[in-house]
Amino acid sequence: MIRKSIIVLALALLVGCSRQNVRMAHPEDPQGRYREQIAAAQRLLEQKEKWTDRVEWEVLKTADGWDVIAWRVEHPDRKGPERYLPWGYSVIKLDSRMTTIGYHRKG
Repeated sequence: MIRKSIIVLALALLVGCSRQNVRMAHPEDPQGRYREQIAAAQRLLEQKEKWTDRVEWEVLKTADGWDVIAWRVEHPDRKGPERYLPWGYSVIKLDSRMTTIGYHRKG
């Protein structure tokens, strides 16, 4: 019985671990290759959050558009993923026309 519980718990942890639990290592340049996606996400983020002055961006292509992840910088003196808390981000979903179709605050 205990062995089954451990196996079920281990499987649940594996399935429950999404890509978002991995903090980004290198942010996108807001004026770089994804500037349109970041600009669209920034407009929405400014309506929803108070930390838009300390955000760094990650952009992921999806089948129907883009996931733009706004990482809240908590430790500006650190390097790489240590700048963010694992739960300190929001995901803005954009369609192929750069229209916002979803918003999810993680932390």
